[in-house]
Amino acid sequence: MFEEIINKVVEIGGLFQTKPITDAQMEKLENDLKALNIELPIEYAEFLYQTNGLFWGGLEFFGSDIVVNKKNGYAITDLLSQNKIYQALNPKTKKILLGHTDEENFIYNPTMQVYELVDEFSGEIIKNFPLFENLFEYILSEQIELIQNYVGFNEDEIKDEKTDIDF
Repeated sequence: MFEEIINKVVEIGGLFQTKPITDAQMEKLENDLKALNIELPIEYAEFLYQTNGLFWGGLEFFGSDIVVNKKNGYAITDLLSQNKIYQALNPKTKKILLGHTDEENFIYNPTMQVYELVDEFSGEIIKNFPLFENLFEYILSEQIELIQNYVGFNEDEIKDEKTDIDF
């Protein structure tokens, strides 16, 4: 499922993702998160074994480490530092912040065993998902649609006016 959606995004372009997480990185991440009294959901761990973080079109899913792509300036933030901030702002919560956009946070709620799409500013839950795959598909599909509608054209039809070469 992750691969299908990621492949669609790759076709559109601009995806920055990292190599899959290693077992050693996963063990360290899980131990660091446990020190904050939060646990990494199994489904998100499986995602990290596909790509240890992802940035695309304003969407960011955190990985185990901060990764910067110097070529294009993209950066993927790490789960630990983002959750230290999230815990400081939301004391005693067991929820884990997995990623965000400029307007929404992607959160796992272990009490309810759901993934939540939460408004960044009001803190209101926009939508719940039983599986991380559902949240991931929803978020990326929504972004794909926004990009396609915003762009309003088919890249295959774009030509350089001076040379008449396809892009």
